[in-house]
Amino acid sequence: MLHRYSEVLNLPVICADSGKKAGVVKDILFSLKCREMKALLLESKGFMPGRRAVLRSNLLRLGDNAAIINDISCVSNINRKAYKENFEDEVRPLGLRVYSKDGGELGIVKDVIFDIQSGKIKGFEMSDGVLQDIIQGRRFLPLFGRVEFSEELAIVENEAVDEMEETGGGIRNRLP
Repeated sequence: MLHRYSEVLNLPVICADSGKKAGVVKDILFSLKCREMKALLLESKGFMPGRRAVLRSNLLRLGDNAAIINDISCVSNINRKAYKENFEDEVRPLGLRVYSKDGGELGIVKDVIFDIQSGKIKGFEMSDGVLQDIIQGRRFLPLFGRVEFSEELAIVENEAVDEMEETGGGIRNRLP
């Protein structure tokens, strides 16, 4: 089942064994090198140092209204050293400028679409700016073939550009 980054944020994380809320999703950790979702980052509690996370392998289910884990032991406390070793060098996808191999600018990544079962990132929702979003809507860029990522931008194969499709939004698509 495909999920959007923006729709997973702020979902409650619930323990299946007790029905208690373990936390709320505040971010998602992606590995762009592997093109997969790695973990849900939960809100901090009190003055505890480090971060709280649920690894994808510990998720029982990710639904429209909640993330379900087996029990509270599925929530890991990740100290700064472990976080740096496992996630710090990863590039955050939101806000990246995307270009094609032939040098054309495709826009900015506004959302990430991923498959929770495999963890694979399926593509990005792209924006050309607020005015274009209002008029035309956003576009979906599938991630296949070779993709190069840096801290500021991504370069995709021309074949992926050929497969871009509109997401259905925009005034132009709503008018008869």
